[in-house]
Amino acid sequence: MHGLVSTAPAERWEEGMPLGNGGLGAMVLGDARTARLIVNDDTAWSGSPASEDEPGLPDPDRARELLARVRALVAAGDHVEAGRVLRGLQHRHSQTYLPFAELEIALTDGGGPGDVRRTLDFRTATQTTDGGRGPDAVSRTTWVSRPHGVLVHEVTASRPRDLTIRAGSRLRVPRRTAGPDGVVLHLRLPADVAPAHEPVEPSVRYDDRPGASLRGALVARVLHDGTARAHDVPEDDGVAEGDGVAGAGRLVVTGATRLTLVVATATTYRGATETPRGDEWDAALDARARVDRAVAAGPAAVRRDQIADHRALYDRVELTPHAAPSPAGESTPASRDAAAPSRDETAQDTAAQDTAARLVAINDGPEAGPERDPDLVATLFHYGRYLLICSSRPGTLPANLQGIWNHELQPPWSSSYTTNINLQMNYWAAGVTNLAETEEPLFDLIRALAVTGRRTARRLYGADGWTAHHNTDAWAYSLPVGHGGNDPKWAFWPMAGLWLTRHVADHAGFAADDTLLTSLWDVLRDAAAFALDWLVRGEDGQWGTCPSTSPENEFRTADGRVASVASSSACDLDLVRDHLTLVVAEAERRGIEDPVVERARAVLPELRRPRVGRGGALAEWDGDFAQDDPHHRHLSPLVRLYPGRWEPGEPGAGEPGPEWLDAAARFLDERGDESTGWSLAWKIGLRARLRQPGAVDALLRLVFRDMETDRGGHSGGLYPNLFAAHPPFQIDGNLGFTAGLAEALLQSHRGEIELLPALPGALPAGRVRGLVARPGVEVDIAWERGERGAPRLVGATLRALHPRAAGTHRLRHGERTATVELAVGHDVEVAGHDLGPSALRVWERART
Repeated sequence: MHGLVSTAPAERWEEGMPLGNGGLGAMVLGDARTARLIVNDDTAWSGSPASEDEPGLPDPDRARELLARVRALVAAGDHVEAGRVLRGLQHRHSQTYLPFAELEIALTDGGGPGDVRRTLDFRTATQTTDGGRGPDAVSRTTWVSRPHGVLVHEVTASRPRDLTIRAGSRLRVPRRTAGPDGVVLHLRLPADVAPAHEPVEPSVRYDDRPGASLRGALVARVLHDGTARAHDVPEDDGVAEGDGVAGAGRLVVTGATRLTLVVATATTYRGATETPRGDEWDAALDARARVDRAVAAGPAAVRRDQIADHRALYDRVELTPHAAPSPAGESTPASRDAAAPSRDETAQDTAAQDTAARLVAINDGPEAGPERDPDLVATLFHYGRYLLICSSRPGTLPANLQGIWNHELQPPWSSSYTTNINLQMNYWAAGVTNLAETEEPLFDLIRALAVTGRRTARRLYGADGWTAHHNTDAWAYSLPVGHGGNDPKWAFWPMAGLWLTRHVADHAGFAADDTLLTSLWDVLRDAAAFALDWLVRGEDGQWGTCPSTSPENEFRTADGRVASVASSSACDLDLVRDHLTLVVAEAERRGIEDPVVERARAVLPELRRPRVGRGGALAEWDGDFAQDDPHHRHLSPLVRLYPGRWEPGEPGAGEPGPEWLDAAARFLDERGDESTGWSLAWKIGLRARLRQPGAVDALLRLVFRDMETDRGGHSGGLYPNLFAAHPPFQIDGNLGFTAGLAEALLQSHRGEIELLPALPGALPAGRVRGLVARPGVEVDIAWERGERGAPRLVGATLRALHPRAAGTHRLRHGERTATVELAVGHDVEVAGHDLGPSALRVWERART
């Protein structure tokens, strides 16, 4: 449940095993004989803050003319022409997350090992490869330390062996050196890398002017009990970028039974809005200093700190299928201690099997589905938390489309930040699965976008406040992308800031205090200022948005043409209402009087609402157009259902009523289940909010499809290393799955704590511990298979994580409700069979 197992070498990216500390990542490929470490640095991006100033944007006066013309065309019903004109507001593209370096550590003296067993332990964030037997036995262990900022690769052999270490990069390498104690790469990063889908020449452009792009370095120190000699590669050897490790710096170690490689990376990145400072020599000094500190501390101490740091986050939550819960009718409730792992023999045997083979097995035959292997469901749940910990930590950049892992100069969609769903989905699991710290990089990016986006709001729209569009990057790029020729359905979307700031409020909903809301008040207020300036009043007196798109869908006009630009999409309206409601509530809480707040308060009652459209489904656009693709992967009109959180009493918000929920469910039914990996994850969260466990099960069967079978199109599933497929790989499918399954186990967005609202049949019995309900209540839940195979709640344990979470809470399981009183330092335990409005059996004990 807490790791991956493979009995075959990793030859492809989708077979590798990922490691990371938020800033330094590595994909481990190969076997016991040869290890390939594809190394990433979270700050390794093309471009600089000057990328926003590249030619291609209309001047402010021309931009205002284009916007006015688009609005007139929409009002006249010429949506196709409106889309054509709107392309005139497009700039170029956001920048690209880059591969950094590759290391190869190979046995070169012939002979075994032949067999191989590779494992990834989520609990210790350790990748191990074992091969060979007897005198040919070799073991490799790789891990990345957050406290020391280094990667460590250890090789242990049964007899003295000869090894060669090579280091190279797909970036420019102006200097590479190899000495008896290690290898150093000096790197230059490109000033511009275009997305693979854009016909830009050159697609990769370098600029050696100071500050035009980043410089970087990799430093690798080798410790061993053998003899070393270096084979240095001269600077003018003709090795070009893109050659990987071919012809790279090389170090040969002979007669060693133990070898430890300590690696650090660095770049000249100084922040999203800061021009890069320094050169590759400065980066090398930074990386070398971290290697020196780690070597001085010693591998054992570095390892001890690494495990403690990782487990402090990872161990907070555990999902255990097949657990033996307390028998029904006993007076002893499900306690925190009882929620510790308790596995039957079948579960233990399954965990030791090849993960990819298990994935193939559950897809074989007419009864295919994850219910055959509930442990694999738990593994994917735990994997999402593991990947988020590895790719997002305080002080790093946020997790991008591939987390922190990338091996291509032009990766899919630039491996950047797509802000109309994908970046947000990366963090949906943070609060409920007890990883609040991982969201800090996202808030740092929001702060930076509030700076760059203020200029964009002025330049393009003459608006106050700040805005962001469909893509951003390490430089907080905030302009609309598209090179003037791409469909506005994805290239034009000025609502990103409003959706991103929703994370601020959601994070605060779990937090011990209002520090984050207070520190980001100006950011929230200025995003509201833009929203208010963006609104237009219709002839009926209501406020709406124009132009408006619904990412990334299209509709059919009355004359049958395909268009994407209209007014007041459901997504726009819900994001605007949500944000204005947040700003008004926060101002009232703090006693703030502000013109923006007064405008928001006045606009909210007159803000247009999404409506029920054709066939009883929620209308995606105000015009209730027929959709060109009714099964589109995006579910933007349902943002209010999930991940939205609408609480009773919010000014102008209102609780979704039965009619709205029925329309949302009908919309989801019409979309269908089949889709990309991340869309399947979103649908799980939506179905969980609708309390439809059967629908969750149907989606799980699609999530757990084996991607070795080519189904074509946007058909998601899992690769051999359980990476989620768009296809290709996108990490939001993994992180979103964890969030969606957590919603099926626990919900708290309606002002009450709801247990097992949509528990799927794939988890008929088990326990989960450590999930968090708003406003900071840690919850353990145990369940078993009841009558007719339906899951039955056995018990739950609740504890207040901080004083703000203490007090009275309403608890729900199905139609049964109860009231519990929580105090910090005490656990409250509830027996599921007695859960009811008047027969609640509660135990309270001091926490040990």
